[in-house]
Amino acid sequence: MSNEFREWLYTHHINIVDTNKRFARYPKFSTEFFMVEQDYNSIIQHSRYDTEPLYTVEIPKSELERICDFEQQVFGNMRQSGHYNMFEVLMDQKEKEKYLRKKYPAVDLAYTNYSLMLKLAESGEL
Repeated sequence: MSNEFREWLYTHHINIVDTNKRFARYPKFSTEFFMVEQDYNSIIQHSRYDTEPLYTVEIPKSELERICDFEQQVFGNMRQSGHYNMFEVLMDQKEKEKYLRKKYPAVDLAYTNYSLMLKLAESGEL
């Protein structure tokens, strides 16, 4: 478990109670018709599945509601028009900026210089 994940758990007051169980993740049910030459009425079923650790956790209701609200704000309104959708707006903005950088070399140069200044400021070299 990474330190980043542990810190996230700590920040949200999440306590892992049990990690001894497994969760079966089944692929979507698929059938293949007319594949057996001897009997075209037979169906071939694939029953493969993967497993992953299943955690039993304790989380305060307020934290769970806060995580739910955040997810709804970012991902939940993608199909509804008229709602503010942070993720969609950010992706649109990135695409528009990319288009402008390709179209105008001066914008690309300014963006490159701006990115360099940000990196220098983050590293404390300014």
